[in-house]
Amino acid sequence: MRDASLKTFCDGLKKQNHFLLSSHVSPEGDAVGSLLAIDSLLRRIGKKTTIVNEDVFPERLYCLPHKERWNSLAEIKGKSNRFDALVVTDCPTLERIGRVKELMGPQTVIFNIDHHISNVRFGQYNFVRPEAAASGEVVYDIFKHFKFPLTKEEATSIYVALSTDTGSFKYSNTGIHAHLIAAELIKTGIDVDKINEELYATYSLNKIQLYSRLLGKVQTASGGKIAWVAMKREDLKECNATYEDTEGFIDFLKYLKEVKVAFFLSEMGNPSEVKVSFRSKGSYDVNQIATAFGGGGHKKASGCTIPLSSDEAVEAVLKEIRRQFRFK
Repeated sequence: MRDASLKTFCDGLKKQNHFLLSSHVSPEGDAVGSLLAIDSLLRRIGKKTTIVNEDVFPERLYCLPHKERWNSLAEIKGKSNRFDALVVTDCPTLERIGRVKELMGPQTVIFNIDHHISNVRFGQYNFVRPEAAASGEVVYDIFKHFKFPLTKEEATSIYVALSTDTGSFKYSNTGIHAHLIAAELIKTGIDVDKINEELYATYSLNKIQLYSRLLGKVQTASGGKIAWVAMKREDLKECNATYEDTEGFIDFLKYLKEVKVAFFLSEMGNPSEVKVSFRSKGSYDVNQIATAFGGGGHKKASGCTIPLSSDEAVEAVLKEIRRQFRFK
């Protein structure tokens, strides 16, 4: 399956009527912002849409408009819905939407919107731009094709998508196009101060306590080039925190002066499974590491799920990092 041109992709959207929209499990700002924006666009061209995700709407993204349109899988299960098409944002593989796949029928046409270099082009229509800073940037191009002036609500959603996936426009994936788009979004009158305050300057006490606990668990190897933290389920329990509260913690590991590669492991509900996030500096490509474990993402930010215990996963990841990057 190959990438569709922007025109072919948008012409395909026009042919369908009832859309299921989804993104990956544990969604972050780019996934949610992109999904809400494309939902609004489809409704503007007269389509029926239903957003469904495995998870409830992330509390940290409450600054986003139209969050009431978000349905968790638990809320939608059992309801009779016949979807002509599925639009997936910010997912390198269809498996990343989890059990939402159960809502698809054999004739469901899949539209794949993404910017991950590891995307496997799983849709009948694939609009994938690895050079884009975020999936929100790809969605913006779809709006431009339809010649729709962005509403403040749509601009807010796309701005949050761009901002969160570029680390507030400071990661190396932030290209000229991303800055130009941000300028156009700000022209609509969105409240950038409020968005930034809610995204980056509002922490619960539970989150701060969790960060404090995790910072005490930082470990390093290979002369400080590798840093990691392995979070146990009891860490969350002791701080009365949630998995959502770990968002952004890995950046603290990457900020360490000597570190080239950082990873953060978190135990899942299954004690024999961990979720791993990777970050890197310089020329080190952590997408290669994530891909080795069945995951993927970007050169400097990737992730995967490993069916091992926390201790076993740490050893496996360390071995793979050392092998690929020749760290001692």
